[in-house]
Amino acid sequence: MDPLREEAIRNERHVKVICVGAGASGLCLAYKLRRSFRSYDFTIYEKNPSVGGTWYENRYPGCACDVPSHNYVYSFEPKADFSSVYAGSDEIREYFEGFVDKYNLGKYIKLSHAVEKTTWVEDTGRWEVEARNLQTGEVVHDWCHILVHACGYLNKPSWPELPGIDDYSGIKVHSADYDRSIPLEGKNVLLIGAGSSAVQILPTIQPIVKNVTIFIRSPTWVLPDISTEAGQFTEEEIEKFKNEPETVLALRQTNERTMNSIFSLYLKGTVLQEQCKTLLKGEMEKIFDDEESRKKLIPNFSVGCKRVVPSGFKYLRVSNLQRSNKALLNLIFKALRKENVIPVYSGVKSFTPSGVVSDEGSSYDGDVIICATGFDTSYISHYPIYGPGGRNLQMEWAESIMGYMGVGVSEFPNTFTFLGPYTPVSNGPTLIAIEAQADYICSFIDRYQTEPIHSITPKVAACADFKAHVASFMEKSVWTDNCRNSHNNHKVGGRVPTTWPGSTLHYLEAIREPRWDDWEVKYSGNRFSWLGNGISQTEWDPTADLGYYIRQSDDGAWNSWWKRNGVINKSGSLPPRVLHRQAKLAVTAPSDKPEPEEAKIIVHAAAESS
Repeated sequence: MDPLREEAIRNERHVKVICVGAGASGLCLAYKLRRSFRSYDFTIYEKNPSVGGTWYENRYPGCACDVPSHNYVYSFEPKADFSSVYAGSDEIREYFEGFVDKYNLGKYIKLSHAVEKTTWVEDTGRWEVEARNLQTGEVVHDWCHILVHACGYLNKPSWPELPGIDDYSGIKVHSADYDRSIPLEGKNVLLIGAGSSAVQILPTIQPIVKNVTIFIRSPTWVLPDISTEAGQFTEEEIEKFKNEPETVLALRQTNERTMNSIFSLYLKGTVLQEQCKTLLKGEMEKIFDDEESRKKLIPNFSVGCKRVVPSGFKYLRVSNLQRSNKALLNLIFKALRKENVIPVYSGVKSFTPSGVVSDEGSSYDGDVIICATGFDTSYISHYPIYGPGGRNLQMEWAESIMGYMGVGVSEFPNTFTFLGPYTPVSNGPTLIAIEAQADYICSFIDRYQTEPIHSITPKVAACADFKAHVASFMEKSVWTDNCRNSHNNHKVGGRVPTTWPGSTLHYLEAIREPRWDDWEVKYSGNRFSWLGNGISQTEWDPTADLGYYIRQSDDGAWNSWWKRNGVINKSGSLPPRVLHRQAKLAVTAPSDKPEPEEAKIIVHAAAESS
């Protein structure tokens, strides 16, 4: 009797994977599984009626990505026909919809299905998943070996927790759950917030509303335009991108090299930090020419501590200076000297039936209130995640986050997160980090599938040491300066900042190869049973070369990490550059040599739009 193939070394057992969320992360995982695996079942539960995640949910006026459109794509999946330098939310959502169609990923996705509970069952080494069909109300009971949470980083609107919010009698809407049917023409609008969403909303609604009052609680650094040629692409440019793909590749590479050249900006006291602060302060002083306005609108914290607004200086203009009890500076975006924009340099302390009351006690009435107040970045899941012993991750992370490198959860087996705590969501291109996390998760699925593994769990000690390292690093970074940001859940000193302790390139190198000694691997039976019946997989492939290792020269994989890394990053392929400098920021350091092509544009490192 011949040996059985299913008893060969590293035979692939069937693995069942469930992912929560069909945004950029979930779709990337679907693609990676389809590309490299064969013996698996995969299901994505998505609460929305379409894919796209944050790009489906965010549809407020002017919503767009603040990363150049040709760089807000998967590294392997360019799009030649973006209509503008910064794509709007609809166009980005269409990109992901097209990605699903191209690779036939729809067969994995259950739309309008909201996961309501996940439970680990130790005896079987499985996760039980309950999801509700939002169209029929039916509860679906499912299970998997590997559970992946791809719910996104910006998916829980943060409403102001203020008295009287339910008493307001007008139309109230959050930017992250916007209703496009709301009529704004001729209305008095109250816009609460002055971050990235508000910066996009204000210039879009200003031409059609009667008045818009914007509440600015704290100042924000404003960057020059990310690209020197912001705006719509011409038909000729789009046709060239389509017919000459290398031009799109060159553009993407130039933008990416620039983004990855400025990480030291996020470290306190570095040359780039000081240069950038000097540049931005000088440019903003030119726009705000009176001392009182400068005091209110120019931050005193480090550039990058709070999310930098990439609106471009050309969108900030000075209009008439009005004085009542205080000086008001009319901020006009995209147009000069408009009179229907009223900035209030104060937060909001309460709502009234007709409007709001500012922190300073003044009342403001409005027909519509738009809360551009950001997201809840506590990382607490929408649904309970019950781990070993019935422990609920919702409760545990409400007290203290114990994540592992953006993908793992301390003591919770066979489960992973995309864009979890300590992912580089603000200091580099996020989609690239998503791809790296997908590859990392797939390496665990591969090992699980080819070894007799019951469960794989991040060790408590590893997670504690990792968090301690992050805390030590963050003392040197701008994210622990005196400002509110999403990494400390919008509270100064609220927690150890939950972004990655390094650059995106640093993250790619850190996560490329799993550190297996940081993980507890529990086996079912003999851990070496994966050796099988002594027959190799090569012997089971009738088309394989049984003498594949005989060659003329050594072309094998490099044995050291630095040699492997040098191949991946194409070391030696470009002219030497000046390290940790960006020529466009070097206004106070004329002796610094300008960099090559990268110097043509400046980009901020925030990789997601809100």
